Amino acid sequence: MKKKSLDRREIPVKFRRPCLSMRLHVVFTLFLVLLVTMPSFAQDKKVSLHVKSESLSTILIQIKDASGERIIFNENQLEKITKENVSFKDLPVKEAIDFVLKGTGFKCEVLDGVYVIKKDVQRPPVDALTITGQVVDIYKTPLPGVTVRIKNTTIGVATDMDGKYTLTVADGTENPTLVFSFVGMESQEIEYSGKNIINVTLKEDAAEIEEVVVTGMFTRRAESYTGSTATYKAETLKEIGNQNVLQSLSALDPSFVIADNNITGSDPNAGWDITINGTTSITGLSDTYSATANQPLFILDGFESNLQAISDLSMDRVESITILKDAASTAIYGAKAANGVIVVETKKPEAGELRLSYNGNYQVAWADLSDYNLMNAKEKLEFERLAGHYGKLDDDGGILDDSKRFLYNKRLARVVAGQNSYWMNEPLRTAYTHEHSISMEGGDIALRYGLTFRYKNNQGVMKKSNRQNIDGVINLFYRVDKFNLSNQTTISYTDAANNTVPFSSFSRMNPYEAKYDANGEIQKVLEENDVYNPLWDFIQKSYDENDALELKNNFIIEYRPITQMRVQGKFGFNTSRSSSEIFKSPYNTEFIGTESTKQGSYNRTEYRNTAYDGSVLVSFGEVSGIHTYNFIAGAQLSASHNTSEGYSAIGYTTDQFSNPNFSNSYPEGEHPSSSVDKYRSASFYFNGNYAFDMRYLLDVNLRSDGASVFGVNNPFSTTWSLGVGWNVHNENFLKNGNVINYFKIRYSLGNPGNQNIDAKTVHSVYTYYTSYPNMFGLASVVSKWGNKDLKWQRTMTQNIGFDIEIFDSRFRLTADYTYKNSDPILLSITQPTSTGVETIPMNIGATKNNSYSLMAIYQIIRQRDWRWQVNFNLLHTRTKYHKIGTLLEKYNEEGRENQSLRRYYDGVSSTAIWAVKSMGIDPMTGDEVFQRKDGSYTYNWDSSEEIIVGDTNPDFEGNFGSTVRYKGFSLGVNFRYRYGGQMFLSTLFNKVEGLSASDLQYNQDKRALYDRWQKPGDVAKFKRIDDTSLTNMSSRFVADDNTLECKSISLGYETTNATWLKPIGLSSLTFRVYMNDIFRVSTVKEERGLDYPFQRAVSASLSVRF
Repeated sequence: MKKKSLDRREIPVKFRRPCLSMRLHVVFTLFLVLLVTMPSFAQDKKVSLHVKSESLSTILIQIKDASGERIIFNENQLEKITKENVSFKDLPVKEAIDFVLKGTGFKCEVLDGVYVIKKDVQRPPVDALTITGQVVDIYKTPLPGVTVRIKNTTIGVATDMDGKYTLTVADGTENPTLVFSFVGMESQEIEYSGKNIINVTLKEDAAEIEEVVVTGMFTRRAESYTGSTATYKAETLKEIGNQNVLQSLSALDPSFVIADNNITGSDPNAGWDITINGTTSITGLSDTYSATANQPLFILDGFESNLQAISDLSMDRVESITILKDAASTAIYGAKAANGVIVVETKKPEAGELRLSYNGNYQVAWADLSDYNLMNAKEKLEFERLAGHYGKLDDDGGILDDSKRFLYNKRLARVVAGQNSYWMNEPLRTAYTHEHSISMEGGDIALRYGLTFRYKNNQGVMKKSNRQNIDGVINLFYRVDKFNLSNQTTISYTDAANNTVPFSSFSRMNPYEAKYDANGEIQKVLEENDVYNPLWDFIQKSYDENDALELKNNFIIEYRPITQMRVQGKFGFNTSRSSSEIFKSPYNTEFIGTESTKQGSYNRTEYRNTAYDGSVLVSFGEVSGIHTYNFIAGAQLSASHNTSEGYSAIGYTTDQFSNPNFSNSYPEGEHPSSSVDKYRSASFYFNGNYAFDMRYLLDVNLRSDGASVFGVNNPFSTTWSLGVGWNVHNENFLKNGNVINYFKIRYSLGNPGNQNIDAKTVHSVYTYYTSYPNMFGLASVVSKWGNKDLKWQRTMTQNIGFDIEIFDSRFRLTADYTYKNSDPILLSITQPTSTGVETIPMNIGATKNNSYSLMAIYQIIRQRDWRWQVNFNLLHTRTKYHKIGTLLEKYNEEGRENQSLRRYYDGVSSTAIWAVKSMGIDPMTGDEVFQRKDGSYTYNWDSSEEIIVGDTNPDFEGNFGSTVRYKGFSLGVNFRYRYGGQMFLSTLFNKVEGLSASDLQYNQDKRALYDRWQKPGDVAKFKRIDDTSLTNMSSRFVADDNTLECKSISLGYETTNATWLKPIGLSSLTFRVYMNDIFRVSTVKEERGLDYPFQRAVSASLSVRF
């Protein structure tokens, strides 16, 4: 009987994912086994040879090249021995070597897969030469991981944690030369002179210190590079803070800005709005984009990443971050790089004995409520009386209505008795965040390995908000002859919980209302008002949770056929699963008045993502006299497959169980939903770099990108850049000078693009219509129109700048001016209802961005034990619209009708504030006076008279700070400032004037009670207190917003040579304490963190190496 084959559809779903995980586990295990057992395959390799007359060393080199195996011998000894008529075919490597060594007095031994040629023991023995010593830097600090090898051989070792090494030289070696090399240090060569102990002091390589640009595709000396970049090392980043690497970066570089979100505040699960040198897309209409339209591209260890992954990255893994700012530096990434590129490099395992290290980060945080200016119970009750909440008043201010007077007196009695509830502390807590990571590393020159495990629990300052990260990373680096292989496997799990009641629900509560009744019970509705108690919703079993599991594997193989050439292949694989669950208790106040069968709700959405990324890169670099060449060419293919499935359920009788099995039905008219997104792209690129005498520099980039997210009529886009530079300090007239140590002038021009758009943007999307049966088959309706002619968004970018160092490099100054013209822009434009869809993607309009930045560092003291440095930087940026015409006039009309602040006109700043100009409150009438465009005055507000009354973008913003170091101690302080911008004061607009009866049920800003117009002649900021007429937006609510924040104060200590380290089993220790966002001063008083407050924090970090 024929055996029935197993149909995959018959496999239960619950077994499919484990099978996938098992397959991935098997593949990775085989890879590990391959690396570890690779030397054993040599026994199966066979070689053939036919020579008439050659030296023994030449014959062994031929065998080495033919087999690819490592063969170690002393060339000086074997060069003198000649072999004639050597011929054999298909001999194993060991037998072939033995054949040619026959009769020479030498033999071959195989040690750990390496063939070592030694003198035959039958001859008079020669003692092996053993050399030991220690390698330190100029401060006598031991250097672990220094490579020590014998010149012209592959014999070598690496120093241990104490900088010590032991090197055994092959028998018969005479006067070997030892080569000591280490990244960032000048290599040294020392000839053996009979002493078996050789101690070495390595000096820093001035050409390498902070002079390397890492782009994610290649690494190049900054002196030969024409792009505008900035690189920050791990030590500098962690001097700012220990929680998030991007927050530290924003405190160091003015170009990298994280905008404060006045809604989400310090929510640990909220996303960020990040820009580099301002915006290039039209803001406020970004629903077309899959990410924020102005978000930069993120590169992690040479592979594309995303904002959330970098934000969750442990700071203890980071080696450096490089910001690529202009076209010359970003164009290598083509159509993805118009907004700049952030390149993150993580630490690589070091060679040596197995080492264990621990890194811990700890934080205590509390809510920052200093910008809230709410009334107390006495003030609020008085405000209600004067505002007419209790009806008309007599001449003495008494309430005329008996029932309302009774209610007022009842509340007044409570206030007199001491009732003054502080509601804002109820959802808050002192948040404790802790992060722990354990790392192991070791290996030798051939194989290095590293393993890191981390756990982080980030508590939010609001109860029920939390974010946990668990991840493990395995790094393997294998080197054999001309091949380098590396593999990084990362498994991460994230669990996030969000607060279910916004903070604003508590901040608006009246202070004269009691939180609990006389029995200590929480009431759903407060006694006199139709106001719901937020504490009631807060104690219910509602939740909003997300989780994600991700597996990522990045493999790189590199081959160097010659010293100047490198061939590299990359393959990245990423698969993830995530889910979102939201449950609302049927007891929540939002279901009051809802029929019982529809109270309570449950929503669940699952996401699955699989992505591939493969690339091949060939590079060639050479220095020939006064000419330096670097060429790179490559291709990249990537694809992703995203699916989402979701459903909702309603109707719960209890919140003890949230499982949808306990629900009553689906929401009316709804059904489960699913979505599939597929994305593919192909890229081809070239980069060329030339330097003449390291004085005149040229960089050229050319790239062609194709992506499925653009129209079929415009699938490919070609981007390019040209950069030139002049190293003035290498000119003869400056070479011998003592003032200018480094001076480069650079200019770049290019047109990188923006590809941050949704995968289905260009395609029409159809929804199946299943509500009624259709005799002709399954029906569908258009839910979104596509656009097959959609063009790529490109940004023509020009940058001119200079870098200068003077006074023995004590003072460093970098200045840049950047101009960006983004044309065309991609927008979703509203369509008439007759089309059946709301919007359609179109290329409309353009933006022009101008920015200039300045960064200065001055080392006041630079001694071995003492170092004192101050730094200052600033950024000015402005983006204006053009080529819009009247195409977006509908959005302007809606803005005027809804009284929003943003408009879309040619030649106008994208961050301009639009409102009717106000002349203030008329002292005679108490009414607001407005100024028309023609200069005349009126009491009537008219939206057509609106003008630009300010700009939320500051004239200048940046950072300044100072760092002092004494031996192992360091003290740092960093401030951030904004000057010259304006802000619309939403707190005043919403909580002072024009308050309705329903508004008066909630607490208001203190300023609503004071500085009010009362009688003719009064000069006041606000209308009379009982005027409940509508207050329209005007310039009266716009004010200058100048701020100064202390982002970080830190004190640290680190040591690697303290005498007390070894007795406790440590080789190094670093400890640092921080105060972050400890104070903020501003020229305006405006509530911040409406749904989730901002925070202040004190934290500490500990790093020890065993």
